[in-house]
Amino acid sequence: MIKFFRKIRQNLLSEGKTGKYFKYAIGEIVLVVIGILIALQVNNWNQNQKNRELSKLYVENFIKSVESDIVFLNDRIKINEKQIQNITSIINTLSSQKNLSESKLTSFFEQNYSLGFESYFIPELSTFRQFESNDGGVLIENKKLTDKIYEYYLLNERNEKNGEISVQLYQHNYVTKNLTKNLTTGDFLERKIGSPLNRPKLDLETLRQDSDYIGTLLLKNQMTESQNERYQEIKEKAENLLQLLESN
Repeated sequence: MIKFFRKIRQNLLSEGKTGKYFKYAIGEIVLVVIGILIALQVNNWNQNQKNRELSKLYVENFIKSVESDIVFLNDRIKINEKQIQNITSIINTLSSQKNLSESKLTSFFEQNYSLGFESYFIPELSTFRQFESNDGGVLIENKKLTDKIYEYYLLNERNEKNGEISVQLYQHNYVTKNLTKNLTTGDFLERKIGSPLNRPKLDLETLRQDSDYIGTLLLKNQMTESQNERYQEIKEKAENLLQLLESN
C-alpha cells in the first residue's frame, strides 16, 4: 500500500503536476492522521473494556473475601461469648460451692482449660493486596465503594496492631501462665494423662484466696469482652461493605 501511494506521488512529480501532488500529499497525511485516531480510539476502547472486566473481577473477589471474613468473625464472636460464659460459671462455682461432684469438677476443669486459648482475627487479604499494589482504586468508578474498601482494611490493620497483638501478649505471658500454675492439680492431671503425679487435688478455697488466679479471670473477661466489641464493629463494617459491593 505504501509503495502504491509513493508511485502515485512520483508520477505526479514526473508529470509536473505540482499542485495536484501537494493536494494528494495533504490528503494522504489526513488519511494517515484519521487512521491513527481510529487506531487510538479502538485501543482506548479495548483498554476501557479490560479495565471494566478487571474492576468486575476485583468486586467479585472482594465479595468472596468479605463474606469469608463475616463467617470467621461470627465464629470468633461465638467462641469469645462461650469463654465469657465459662468465666461467669467459674466465678459462680467459687462463690457458691465448697466441694464439687465428679461431673461438676470435670466441668470446672473444662471451663478453666478453655480460657487458655485466645481468639485472633485477620481478614482475608489476598484480594486487597493485589488491588492496592496494582492501584486498583482507579479502576472502580464508585468512589464511595473505593473509600469503604480502604476504610474497612484500615480498621482491620488498627485492630491487629492495637488489639490482637496486645491480647496475644497478655494471654501468653499472664493468663495462660497463671491458669497453668493453678490448675495442674492431681485430679486435673488424672483426667488428662491418667496419673496425678503425686500432686495435690484441687482446693476451691485455695483458688478463692489466690489473687493472681482471680485477677487472671477478671483480666481474661475484660479482654474478651473488649475483643468482641471490636469484632462487632468490624463485622458491621464488613456487612455494610458487602452491601455496597453487591449493589455495584
